Amino acid sequence: MSKVALIIIYNHQYNKNIDILERIYKDRFSNIYHLVPFYNGDKQNVIPVYESSYYFQGYIAQGYKSYFKEEYAHYFFVADDLLLNPTVNENNYSELLKLNSNTCFIPGFINLHDQIEWWPRVSEAFRWSIKCRGVEVENQLPDYEKALQKFQQFDLTIKPLHFNQIWKTPSSLKSFCKLILTDKGYASGFLKSKLKEKLYSLSYPIVGSYSDIFVVSSESIKLFCHYCGVFAATNLFVEVALPTSLVLSAKEIVTENDLKLQGKALWTKKQYQELDKYGNSLKKMLTEFPRNYLYLHPIKLSKLNTEL
Repeated sequence: MSKVALIIIYNHQYNKNIDILERIYKDRFSNIYHLVPFYNGDKQNVIPVYESSYYFQGYIAQGYKSYFKEEYAHYFFVADDLLLNPTVNENNYSELLKLNSNTCFIPGFINLHDQIEWWPRVSEAFRWSIKCRGVEVENQLPDYEKALQKFQQFDLTIKPLHFNQIWKTPSSLKSFCKLILTDKGYASGFLKSKLKEKLYSLSYPIVGSYSDIFVVSSESIKLFCHYCGVFAATNLFVEVALPTSLVLSAKEIVTENDLKLQGKALWTKKQYQELDKYGNSLKKMLTEFPRNYLYLHPIKLSKLNTEL
């Protein structure tokens, strides 16, 4: 029996994609599961989940008891709009990703304090608090010092943030200053200057990552899911919640920096035009998939001819 589970995560209820993805992966992975929000169908390997797509780490936590099996060595998670290199399968994934029984994989870490351009995830991480109304989870995560030790284990550092990394300027600075009014009803230039000079510390060690593909070892999966659930319940965005959960639960982690295969994200219009050569054919895309890419993302299956 194969020792890996392929678990496909859907941000939205695209039920039509279930059969398409089954056809794409059925000859490569014996154990396939789908995490689909609000699914009410009857497919046995489709697991209904109930959470905002902003916190889809909650899908992983909710589905845990449905996809977990003692014999699985790894749990290979991919987004439903991510197309995995057709050469990757249940027999070679561990070799291609350099995984042993204790190793997890994630594309790469993003230190929040290193961000030059404003990234909303930094702001969300700064505002996050374990003290969330209606949720009692303060003892469900390692304390700050223990979490910091886990970060140090993976050569990750936590440093204070600058104002511009948390709040967009100038509009957000103006809004922020309105909270601290002078007797004339506006914030002084001196106050604005001081706010910009101030350093701002996170309430808890948090790191970012591209989170549409990752692999979790059997040794880490239970604790990883637990932390994912805690962060989902306290509304921490997935691109910081999921990698932080992995750091807190994993013994070993590899990233794309350790691999020959590299992922390819297509965020701009120009980048997405790289797909034009496939003529909207999924079959052609799989047949001529770039050999050095681990994955392509996003791939909108609804816009393709999906005959294989």
